[in-house]
Amino acid sequence: MYVITFYSFKGGVGRTLALVNVAAQLAQHGKSVLLVDFDLEAPGLDVFRPLRPKAATPGIVEFVTEYLNSGAAPVAADYACRCEPLPNMNGKLWVMPSGIRDATYSARLSGIDWQKLYALHDGFLLFEDLKAQWQMQLQPDYVLVDSRTGHTDVGGICTRQLPDAVVLCFLPTEDNLRGLEIVVRDIRNESSSPSRREIELLFVPSNIPQLDDEQSILARRLKEAERRLGFREPHCILHRYESLSLLENAIFTLKRPRSRLAKEYRDLTRAITQSNLDDRDVALRHIHGWESGVGYRLQGEQSVERRLRKIRTLHADDGEILFALSRVVRRMGREEEALALRSQAEALGFRSAEALLDGAQRLLEEGNAQAVIPMIQEAINHSTANYFDLSRAARLWLQLDVDSLEGIKDAAAFKRLQRGEQLSLCETLLVRRDALPVAERLIRSLWDENQEPVPGPPPSPPTNLALCLIGQQRFADAMKLFRSRPDPSTADMSDVFNYGMAEWGATGCVPRDLFSGLLRLATDADHLSKNVWQCFTIAAWAIGEKESAGRYQVKTEESAREDDSQAFSGWRYLEVTASEFLHDVAAARHMLEGGGTLPEILRGTAAERS
Repeated sequence: MYVITFYSFKGGVGRTLALVNVAAQLAQHGKSVLLVDFDLEAPGLDVFRPLRPKAATPGIVEFVTEYLNSGAAPVAADYACRCEPLPNMNGKLWVMPSGIRDATYSARLSGIDWQKLYALHDGFLLFEDLKAQWQMQLQPDYVLVDSRTGHTDVGGICTRQLPDAVVLCFLPTEDNLRGLEIVVRDIRNESSSPSRREIELLFVPSNIPQLDDEQSILARRLKEAERRLGFREPHCILHRYESLSLLENAIFTLKRPRSRLAKEYRDLTRAITQSNLDDRDVALRHIHGWESGVGYRLQGEQSVERRLRKIRTLHADDGEILFALSRVVRRMGREEEALALRSQAEALGFRSAEALLDGAQRLLEEGNAQAVIPMIQEAINHSTANYFDLSRAARLWLQLDVDSLEGIKDAAAFKRLQRGEQLSLCETLLVRRDALPVAERLIRSLWDENQEPVPGPPPSPPTNLALCLIGQQRFADAMKLFRSRPDPSTADMSDVFNYGMAEWGATGCVPRDLFSGLLRLATDADHLSKNVWQCFTIAAWAIGEKESAGRYQVKTEESAREDDSQAFSGWRYLEVTASEFLHDVAAARHMLEGGGTLPEILRGTAAERS
């Protein structure tokens, strides 16, 4: 349970409207939210129709009055009501009103002496008990407290005793700042009081005019607010919004979700929740932020290490969070801690495609190959599996049983991919000659099943299908894919080179026109990949342009030294590692220097015999 008080020193800044919109946003995201109307002199929550109790419901005033009369804390749930579900609401909304608004309300409120309540009747313990009852009886994820304005006895309850965080809504005027300085000082002093409570402060300039600021008035006033209230920048800004919907107390995040004001309320919700590491969605957001390098700022000066430890403690029984934390600490070089976290996640029954593939990897390293494939199959059918998990699964599978790998096309995750992603995934198999037949069958199933007649020239075949066939030295079959001989002036470079290599391998004759046309495309080329420079080198050597071949070879060597990524090698027609590519580059250098050899893919073919 995370308690947030919305406070403003003066009225007219839209404090209650902000609270209600944040509550609606949280409820739409599946959170259980309790709203508490502690603005006892001027209650405002019940003016919003979805929050209005259907029957008279006792609230704060009656709760305190009953306590003073009986000497025992009443049952808190009797002083709150459940709201009807809002549109698209997956969570729950509860309201604890100020009290029953009848003719005796003012008298009953006036009958409470707040100073005596605390001094003589253990008022502090009463409200600690109230918080505990909220937690036990209503079990809210968030409690949003609407506090009255100014300096009051009740204000201290709302801003210092109850909350984990306080949202300070203000216009940066002198009278607002003068009043807030005292409130902010008192809240910060709680950290050095016997309670040692660290209360987060969120500074939210509100009802700010959306006007030209030619004289930098707003900028100066905000700087003055930052200096006097001790913050670096606003957590978000709520601008004045001219709309007649405000007269009807519309909840903008529900009624007008695309409006600027609704967006600002969503920004405020995010700012409020990001300090609540007890919220698993927030904890995961922080973890994913660390993984991506973006990170998430907490309003206090908590270090990343402190947040890591806090998340681990708060979510010690959440396998998904522990597994996500393991990825972060592994990136930090703490392998032993990462393994411990993953073991805890597994012990809690957490399963994800990534976790299952980690397990498969460990089994493979331990030599337990028999158990690996079932685990891989579970991973690729898991709801969390994505393209990258499938790619990893395929590489693990390749080490065990190439023929059965074709079954990957029946995996649930594979079926969720777009066709282009499916074709791209097949390139994972182009790393080994014995896997090319499997890759070919997979690609053909995708290609054939999706063929539809279209007007105009026939579409080019999938490039990776041509690579599969040429890699198997089935050159004539590769040529048939193209249906017609490509025109170097209009065709794609890869189609021209691949068809040329297939024709060379099938007939033994160098396709001089294709390779010459290909090299014309290299005249103004620069910053090309190592694979493309390699293809230019082979084509230039094949047609006897030794000087050009030498230049392209230098470009290939330079690119290969700078690029340590896996790439497709036109020398052997396989996906290769960076070191294997350098080996092929060296072999090409030997060829250029008169080594009398051909690219590896053409050896034993008509090209070599001729």
